[in-house]
Amino acid sequence: MHEDAVAFGVKRACVAVVCLSVATLACLSGRADATVRAVAPAPIQPSHVGEAPVQPAGVSRPAAIQPAGTSVRQPAIKPTGTPGTAAPKLMEPDENDTDAERIRKLQSVAQGNPKRGSAAERTAARTAWLLGLLYLHGEHAPVDRALARTWFERARTLNEPLSNAGLAWCEIDGCTGAPSPGAARPYLAPLRNANTGLALFLDWKIQDRLAPVHGGNASQALLSDPDAQRLQLLQQAAQAGNASAFNELGLINVTASRYDLALQQFNKAAARSPAAASNAKLLSVRIEQNQTGASINSAAKKKSPDDWYEQARRYHRGDGVPSNYSEAIRLYQLAAAGGNAAARRMLELIYSRPAPGGSVNVAWMRQLASMDVTAEGAILNFSSPPTPVLYVRDVTPLYEFIPQEWRRDRSVGQK
Repeated sequence: MHEDAVAFGVKRACVAVVCLSVATLACLSGRADATVRAVAPAPIQPSHVGEAPVQPAGVSRPAAIQPAGTSVRQPAIKPTGTPGTAAPKLMEPDENDTDAERIRKLQSVAQGNPKRGSAAERTAARTAWLLGLLYLHGEHAPVDRALARTWFERARTLNEPLSNAGLAWCEIDGCTGAPSPGAARPYLAPLRNANTGLALFLDWKIQDRLAPVHGGNASQALLSDPDAQRLQLLQQAAQAGNASAFNELGLINVTASRYDLALQQFNKAAARSPAAASNAKLLSVRIEQNQTGASINSAAKKKSPDDWYEQARRYHRGDGVPSNYSEAIRLYQLAAAGGNAAARRMLELIYSRPAPGGSVNVAWMRQLASMDVTAEGAILNFSSPPTPVLYVRDVTPLYEFIPQEWRRDRSVGQK
């Protein structure tokens, strides 16, 4: 009975403690809620324009996205295929070797079996291209156009881009058969990436070979639409730096008596084209003659009839100056008017065989250039007159691509 009373007392004590704890918590909760309601919430502030957003700690701010490419402005297009600057460097001829030994050394390099895409393959390809040029032009080897084509084909097998120019020229001019200019066109597209100016000039050459022959004056022929288009193509080739195109434009301007412009064009190609250098020298003499022609009448008082006759002979024969029959006749007339008997006799001979229509017979003038007349009127024959200096073209438009060390002096020819 006593134990039951003790247990009952313990239970009542526990209930009292629990109730007291609940009451205490309720009291504290109410006071906290009152505190929260008593403090007014802070107003929301608008974000400032331009402020960078707050980044979480440890996270870097990403960089702004940039446009692709290094520059918006595109670089200017420049001519390609500048002669003398292309790699790799070729073997130079040994001064102690014969021509046959030099060719044999080049063939040894070009006939190798280099690894695809290697520097050795590029050297072999460029050497094969050089061999084609040497056989085409007869430099250090006899002219052999069929063998030249064989080496151009070898160079193309070794991925030499300029080899397409050699194969195109062989079609245009006929290395192993009759010329077939139209068959050269497929080679021009791959050539454009290697040398735009050469590709444009060869395109002009193809059109020029396929164009009908005009019976009239060359300058009048340029007035027709197809000829104007070809002239534009030639100008584009010159703008891309092709030496043969500059020389060709110079020849056109000489025909049209635009000497100053022609001289500029010859000079631009003179460093790479022996023909252009020769033409520039020849035209410089002619321009100088024209500039001094206006003062000849006043200068005539200072020269004797014999002086005028000697100068007339020089222009008649092309002796040290370009052959100029019109100038020769004018000087003969000055000498004859002053009493020179040989000049008077030469004029009689010149007009003794006129051309049909009464003009001066150029063929007869050429024959008279090999003759001289004494003061008594006797005619003396010479075995061969001096060769007149003429405007020329290089043997082929590929000549400028032969390195200087592999060239010879006999590089200028008429074609």
